[in-house]
Amino acid sequence: MRHKAIQRAILLIAGIAAVGCQAGLPPVAPDVEQTAPSETVLDEATVPNGSAAAYYYFSIAQMKIKEGAPAEAQWLLEKSIQYDPRSAALKMELADLYLAQRNDDKALALIRQVLADHPNNSEALVLAGRIYQQRDQIAEAKGLFEKALVNAPNDPDIYLYLGRIYWNENDLANAERVFRRMATHFPSSYAAHYFNGKVLSAQGKYEQATAAFQRSLELEPSLEEPRFELIDIYRSQKKNALAVKEYKTILESNPENIKAALELAEYYRETKRPDLGRPLLLELGRRSEDDTAVLEYLFENYLETKQYEKAAWAIEGMLRAAPQQSELHYLAGVAYDGLKQVSKALDHFAKVSYPSRYFENAVAHRALLLRDMGKLDQAIAVIRQAIAYEPHNGNYYLYLGSFYEELERYDEALAALKQGVAVDGDNARLYFRIGVIHDKAGRRDAAIEAMKQVLRVQPDDADALNYLGYTYADMGIHLDEAQELIERAMTLKPNDGYITDSMAWVQFKQGRYEEALKWLLKAVQLVPDDPVILEHLGDAYLQLGNKEKALKYYRRSLEFKDKDSQPLKEKIRGLKPTP
Repeated sequence: MRHKAIQRAILLIAGIAAVGCQAGLPPVAPDVEQTAPSETVLDEATVPNGSAAAYYYFSIAQMKIKEGAPAEAQWLLEKSIQYDPRSAALKMELADLYLAQRNDDKALALIRQVLADHPNNSEALVLAGRIYQQRDQIAEAKGLFEKALVNAPNDPDIYLYLGRIYWNENDLANAERVFRRMATHFPSSYAAHYFNGKVLSAQGKYEQATAAFQRSLELEPSLEEPRFELIDIYRSQKKNALAVKEYKTILESNPENIKAALELAEYYRETKRPDLGRPLLLELGRRSEDDTAVLEYLFENYLETKQYEKAAWAIEGMLRAAPQQSELHYLAGVAYDGLKQVSKALDHFAKVSYPSRYFENAVAHRALLLRDMGKLDQAIAVIRQAIAYEPHNGNYYLYLGSFYEELERYDEALAALKQGVAVDGDNARLYFRIGVIHDKAGRRDAAIEAMKQVLRVQPDDADALNYLGYTYADMGIHLDEAQELIERAMTLKPNDGYITDSMAWVQFKQGRYEEALKWLLKAVQLVPDDPVILEHLGDAYLQLGNKEKALKYYRRSLEFKDKDSQPLKEKIRGLKPTP
């Protein structure tokens, strides 16, 4: 569309009388900048007088666009419009340049000027419609496209813009109206028939949709999309032979089509003919050893969509041809994990060998599954085995430390985490776990130093900022700094209940009990069952003299506490009314 605009611009500007710009008209345009970019050097003596100057500046602007100098081209086009302020073609050219620089406000302002003088300018209507569509002002976009279609029924792009809007809105009746008209107006357009078929199919008009897709294929036999649409129709109508024929047609012209091969194999399985699909899976299994596209397709279309049963079945068929393929075993493990078939998941994860790109992920999956089964010693053994292959991978030491921490074997946890720091000194999570373990052991000074190390490596670690700020608040020290740290954490995680509780606790320690209560009420909304937050809320109410509510939240806190509950029981006992 733009090359037509340039041609029209040249014709309109060259025919000076046609745009009504008279010689001697003052070259003033109030809404454009007058200062040229420093790179633009013009010999002012060569600039023609009067309206011929418009064509002069326009011509140079075109050269600058070709040279990749949009700022200079913009200035030159603005100058050109000063000499021919009524030229729609010039304004559209400049609007297009603004859009290329993502300045749609300026572009839209120019387009509105064009439409004010030329309300039926289809190019301006379409461009304005596209801008409104990008801004999600869909009603305005539709109105402009509808008007453009009336004025330019021979522009196929308008049908596509408008039809897709109706399609996205699920307004199938209007989408059908637009695409049917497009197909009638452009009988040789495969796109018109294809989109018309999609709309008809979505309305259950399968006979008409089939005819539309078949017409699309007559025009462009190499297309695969209409064949997949036909397959969906045939399968819904139990027309097995026709569906299989389309799958085979796709695979004959494109043997590497993963979607067609997998769907056909699955279709054979659904129709009780699994043996016919086996060769397809075997071939995909052989391809998967060198072709990562097979693995990516399985992951994106089966695992990410949680179609675990289909994924497991397909991958098992592929593994018959590639039994040592680590990547396939990893995907099979993910599928069986999704199916809650833990023993099969563990078996496949164990077959992912080093140095597969999925080795670390498989180790992590395997260890965490064992941990969830209560087999922490076995999980530790899996991690130690992985360390033998990759001794410089800090993440393994992080898992190891966490497992020892769960077993409350804190010395071994610290030793593992420090080994990790020795080989991966920039792993912030290692320092964080070290800090947590020191805190659990009552070594708060050591915990503080560890959290400072986290922030040295990763200054925007919200968890470390919160941990350090809360620790200061709980100790009643550095309260101003504690508030700054927690405010930074809150900026990074604005709706985190635990950080909100930390902010409340800083206020509480500063004696601002009303402010603390406000934050605590928000924290309880975010995390309703945390015993620490509930106890803090009771403390705030107690300080404000509301013993009834304090007792209520202390009791709720006690419901969720599984250890160290004695101090809380003492608080409750102290508030109970004496008989």
